[in-house]
This record gives sequence, C-alpha cells and structure tokens, in this order.
Amino acid sequence: MKILCLGEVLIDMLSQGAAPKDSSTPAMLPFQPYAGGAPANVAVAVAKLGGQSAMVSKVGNDTFGEFLKAMLAHYQVNTDFVWTTDAGKTALAFVNLDDDGERSFDFYVDNAAHKHISEDDLSLIQCDDNSVLHFCSGSISTPELLPSTQYMLDKAKQNNMMVCLDINYRPAFWDDTTKAPVRIDEAAKKATIIKASREELAALYCEDNAEIKVQQWLQSGVKLVLVTDGGEPIHYYTATFKGTLASPKADVKDTTAAGDSFIGGFLYYITTCVGNTVEFNQWVERAEQVNEATAFAIRCGAYTVTQFGAFSALPTHDDIA
Repeated sequence: MKILCLGEVLIDMLSQGAAPKDSSTPAMLPFQPYAGGAPANVAVAVAKLGGQSAMVSKVGNDTFGEFLKAMLAHYQVNTDFVWTTDAGKTALAFVNLDDDGERSFDFYVDNAAHKHISEDDLSLIQCDDNSVLHFCSGSISTPELLPSTQYMLDKAKQNNMMVCLDINYRPAFWDDTTKAPVRIDEAAKKATIIKASREELAALYCEDNAEIKVQQWLQSGVKLVLVTDGGEPIHYYTATFKGTLASPKADVKDTTAAGDSFIGGFLYYITTCVGNTVEFNQWVERAEQVNEATAFAIRCGAYTVTQFGAFSALPTHDDIA
C-alpha cells in the first residue's frame, strides 16, 4: 500500500542552545533550518523504513521550497504532487526547546504556499483502495484549506481509500480555535485510523470527556484510535477491544517529530501486512496484530526523541533493530 500525505511541508528553524553571553548587547538564539512539517515527516518516516509514500503539498518559488523538494526526493518520497507556486511563500516554524526537549512554536504561515492547494491540483491524484490518505488537523484549520481537504476526503471515500487523521493540534495554525473541536470531530468521523495525544483530547474535549469522544468516533465507523501520552503508556482502541503498551525510557533530546515517527511507523507496518482496505478491516479485528504494530510504532517514536531535527531523526530499520 502507498501512503499519500496531504498538508504542509515547511522549514523547522530549530533553536541551537543559548544565545551568546559575551556581550551586553541582546542577542537572539541561533537557529538551524531543518526540513519538516507533520505530514511531510510521516511521508519520510514511511519511506525511510522502506515503504511507498508520496507528499501532496505546495511550496513557494523560493530557496526554502527548492530545499524541501530536494530533501523529500533524497529520502525517496514521491514529489509528483508537490507543486511550486508564486502565490505564497514556503511556511516557517521557529521551534524552541526546553531542557527536557519539549517544544514551543512560532509559526509563519500567513498566506503560506500550502494554503493554495486547489481542487484542480488534487483532481490529478489517483485514489484507490490500496492507498492510505494521511492528514493532520492543520489541513482544516483555515477557510483557505477547508475546500481542498474536504474534496480529498470525499474523493478518498468514493474510492474506498483508507484515511488516517493525526489530530496534531497546533492552536497557532487556526484562524479561530473555538471552531477546532467541532471541525476536528467532523473530520475524525470520516477517518479509518485516528492518532491523538492525551493532551490534545483534553484541550479539545476536556479531560473527563476524552474516553467518551474516542468511543463516539469508534461508534461512527472509525476502526482504530491510537492515543499517545508523551513518555507514558500508549493506548489503542477498537470497537471490540482496547490495549495499553508502555513506552521505553529514552534519552530525550528533541521531541519535534516523535508523534510523526510513531504514526509513520504504524502506517508503514500495516502496509507490510495488508494490501487494501478490505484486508485492513479484517486485520484490525485481531488484538495481537494491532498490539504488534503499535509496539513497532513505539520503537520508532522512542528512537526519534534521541535525535535532533525531523527528517534526519526518523529511523531506518537498522536504527530500531
């Protein structure tokens, strides 16, 4: 199966330690540019493990855009559907890390290139039941993005294509955060697989309602919900069973792409087990198979937090052997 990743590919400007202290003049932290963007990280995660992936996005006609397309190609991600536009610039995300490797973000995404993905662009993409459409809530966060994302979701459904939603809630992406809970809920009910963090569920639906929301998604037809919780155990839920797996201890340096590595590893693993949507629907009914896939995904995420950056931090098979 092939994984199609829809959404932003951007530059992560990652802080590189403390600002110089040998002067009384204020100084900014130094930043190093890395290729990133949650959907792009997943595409690279799949490809580095040996799977087939394609990126569906737009970049600006600028130096950053050229760099991102070259990096995706370097990691064997199909870039046939990464278009270049003069209508917007390549998005930037400045990422500050605390002593525990946890992040804070400053996004520069106003009129970003990926917001100009059109239905005409997406009409060129062939959808079928041996592909998976992966996207994040950033792709439904503004009015410019909604029509094209909805078009792609409808196209996926019409062609019996699996859909994976990583909620990946970033308030700074949203034009109006009060719309996020309902909009994400509506998109989630169209998914086959949902990945969310405990923190995101609490922020969107309140801590006490998190389990209720998961059950509502399963009742709507979602086949599998994966809930991460930082370094705490991972929970998975289907309509007929649920399970919990511990996360290994890790020397955390940077959590930038940890969640993307997890879901990318999970999607890669299922492509080695099933060939189409019908086979997945049968596969997901067996707890031991879901457990094995989740354990593999956990190893991917655990490796990534020990590395800096995004694309470069994602594991190969040798890294997690």
